[in-house]
Amino acid sequence: MNDRMINDTIVAISTPIGESGIGIVRMSGGNSFPIAKKIFIPSKKTKIDWSSSFKIHYGWIVDPESGERIDEVLLTLMRTPRTYTKEDIVEINCHGGLVALRKTLEICMNLGARLAEPGEFTKRAFLNGRIDLAQAESVLDIVQAKTEKSLQLAIKGLKGELSGRILSLKKKIIELLSFLEAEINFSQEDIEFLSREDKEKYLNSIFSSINSLLEAYKTGMIYREGVRAVIVGKTNVGKSSLFNALVQRERAIVTHIPGTTRDTIEEVINVNGFPLRLIDTAGLREVKDLVEKEGVKRAYSTIEEADIVLLMLDGSTLLNKEDKMILNKVEYLLSNGIKKKNLLVLINKVDLPLRIDKEKVKSFFPKESLIEISATKGTNLEKLKQQISQLILKKVSPSSDSLLINIRQRDALRLAKESISRAIEGLRQGLSEEFLSIDVREGLEHLKEITGEVIGDEILDNIFSNFCIGK
Repeated sequence: MNDRMINDTIVAISTPIGESGIGIVRMSGGNSFPIAKKIFIPSKKTKIDWSSSFKIHYGWIVDPESGERIDEVLLTLMRTPRTYTKEDIVEINCHGGLVALRKTLEICMNLGARLAEPGEFTKRAFLNGRIDLAQAESVLDIVQAKTEKSLQLAIKGLKGELSGRILSLKKKIIELLSFLEAEINFSQEDIEFLSREDKEKYLNSIFSSINSLLEAYKTGMIYREGVRAVIVGKTNVGKSSLFNALVQRERAIVTHIPGTTRDTIEEVINVNGFPLRLIDTAGLREVKDLVEKEGVKRAYSTIEEADIVLLMLDGSTLLNKEDKMILNKVEYLLSNGIKKKNLLVLINKVDLPLRIDKEKVKSFFPKESLIEISATKGTNLEKLKQQISQLILKKVSPSSDSLLINIRQRDALRLAKESISRAIEGLRQGLSEEFLSIDVREGLEHLKEITGEVIGDEILDNIFSNFCIGK
């Protein structure tokens, strides 16, 4: 973002488009107040103190060219520097109709404001020093939080918990670098320098702290992205009924006709604080219909990508050729897949007389849990969710902190870890302080990338392009 763009006054609709009680048009930049003066008329003949901050005024948005009244609004004035962007901000609370919002936006742009880019308000908050880059990325985590727990972790990030950990690490590295530099520059002086053992203690402590953050990444990704659980089985086994029961609404079509579900359907549900990406699939069977064949192909592909497989069998019927084909196929995919996954075998329709050979099923999957359920009656669905929760907890490292660390931050941590690892190896090989200092300093630079002290414009643009316009 060039200097001209940074100095622009930006404007955007900051609420979802559609009919609602309130819609907000937000402006940020030096021209926000002058534009507001031209388009806002107080409802009473009162004089507005435009030098004041954090004041709300009731009145009308008016087109300055035609004099036409656009909407009855609440106007909020916020003076720099105590604002989200550390710039002057004006927020116009309109009625939530699309026409009024767009007309208000258009008038602001006609008077010199520029339509904000995705995430530009938060980007300005970062560029103006109100928050660091890790905190800015936490804003996106808050917007995209799928459960209350993931929201709490995102708020921890916005409050600066990850940034504080990085700051502590940087201080430790800088302290070590000061000792190394002193030894390099004053080696002939009668000064007591750090011993090799103490240097290794410093490096090991830094290495361990970075490792701890990398462990936190694994847990954080589960809270951020969720765990993929796919429901598979033959046609009419009750997959869509289970899917609807778990998402608690009629999301998938349920009929007695085989092959009703022809594509994967996905919803996110909350299982004990973890987002679970639940996927319903087409019934697995030999088919000739091209559309249904594609659905079956996608179902097998989804099994390979899933973290948890819910294999569903009809407990009211004997195992047939189709069932055995599915059992063999799932067994093969689980044992030969690249991605490690867990399996729960579900015996459905236990509200009917059971005819299935459970021992035969266990012979295919002797170590996996077998749960008897009724998708339509709700039998044992809480037990199923508890089992799913336990499988998710296995993926969470018990020693890791609860922090949301994204892929960009993880990559920077990995590079920092590699640099510190090289320094440890160099120390053990007896390399001089000059070489150790290069690796340690490189590790410091990678940590600075996390908080945005060292970051390229291209990477910065890519980060904020994931935000919505108006945030």
